[in-house]
Amino acid sequence: MKKSGKAAVDEFVALVGGKTWERTASPCTGKWRGTTDYGFVMDGRISFFVSNGMSYFEARIREWIKAIRDFQTNREHCLRLLQEQVEKDNVKASAEGLHQVRLLDIGILSPECADSYDFFTPYAQLEVNGRKFKHHTSNLSCAIVKEGLETYLKECNRKNTYTAGAVQIPDYIFCGVRFCSSDSLYKIGE
Repeated sequence: MKKSGKAAVDEFVALVGGKTWERTASPCTGKWRGTTDYGFVMDGRISFFVSNGMSYFEARIREWIKAIRDFQTNREHCLRLLQEQVEKDNVKASAEGLHQVRLLDIGILSPECADSYDFFTPYAQLEVNGRKFKHHTSNLSCAIVKEGLETYLKECNRKNTYTAGAVQIPDYIFCGVRFCSSDSLYKIGE
């Protein structure tokens, strides 16, 4: 690994509050035989897949760093947009006899998670009927990371409210979709 690649991983690990990291390499099999998957394990517990081959290793790490910094820059704007959306959703929820949502925060990192997918997934921290949790959907996560939250929320408000897939008994509405606060669907770390 090049010095600049090591420096990128050092920067990423420090940015997300990690202390140590160790590079990983795993030879591929099947049609990918002859190539190697590269990544790293942070603090001995969270494995990150970075790239197949080293060509794009540093570039991928730099993308992650940029995404985190962009989020930090736009966090307050996103929080304000989501708070406005929660107010609209709560009006609909009241009309349907569902619980009110309280938006506590938004974030992009969940350091308590050992799964790299959940570790680096944008979320909205909600409180519904006394339950606090990190709510996420792929659409919400992409909108936050790609700086398209305003467009996403306009689209949510254009559509009719519907119940999310696999939700049996919805009890709240968020971004124009009904969810259940007591199941583990659409949540990080549950």
